[in-house]
Amino acid sequence: MQTIRDIRQNNNGIVIPSGFTANGWSNVLPHEMNVLFQALCFVVTKFETKAEMEKELNEFKGLQGTFAPPTPEMFKSESDYEGYVKLLNKHKAFFSRSNYEYPSSREEAVQLFSKWGLLIDKQDVWDIPVQPFPDVINLFELTEAEQLALSYVKLEALVHPMFSKLIMQLHEHDENTFNLSKDELKEMLNTNDEMLSEVLIKLTPYLEEAIDNMLEIPDDEKMKFTVVWERVYEDFLGQQFGNNVQ
Repeated sequence: MQTIRDIRQNNNGIVIPSGFTANGWSNVLPHEMNVLFQALCFVVTKFETKAEMEKELNEFKGLQGTFAPPTPEMFKSESDYEGYVKLLNKHKAFFSRSNYEYPSSREEAVQLFSKWGLLIDKQDVWDIPVQPFPDVINLFELTEAEQLALSYVKLEALVHPMFSKLIMQLHEHDENTFNLSKDELKEMLNTNDEMLSEVLIKLTPYLEEAIDNMLEIPDDEKMKFTVVWERVYEDFLGQQFGNNVQ
């Protein structure tokens, strides 16, 4: 198993396992537990003992008041309060379906993370797995619709970085029309047939015209396509990559 403490020295930022999103956790956990997990990633990356980590968690503004029973006085309006309570009850019902009790304190939430395998308690220090990372599907009772939705999340988490890589490499050519074969694209992305197909499907809305019979074209045959960069900037790159490609 690879953990945050194994790789943190090689990373200048905060290590947040990609599996947290890819394996569905960011979708099924409530906001306060998402915030807590990211805070745990921060303290595990930056500190050496559990005591230091707990002290830092106590000072996180984003964790102040989390897991406390909501009251109308905590919200700007009655409708905000009612909306929060409705969402909270939805999360509680989801937990209960899988025989988990919704945490009433940060300590109970940390215990759940440990139970699920998202947090490794080594008595004097915490650690967090990076690879392999627990999967929601193996730990929660999910409806067929939920399983389908999380399968899409996992696929998108795999395809999105590969698609980003393709976009950045194409943009380096400072043009919008390309004549490339699947073999050339696979070599460019260092990927396989299945993943390339997913990436090309994701690319299609950003092309001036779709590539006819794209999936049936032989691997060594050139495909001519034109990227509409304005669609990419507006619909996909947004603020995250905009400064890099303009």
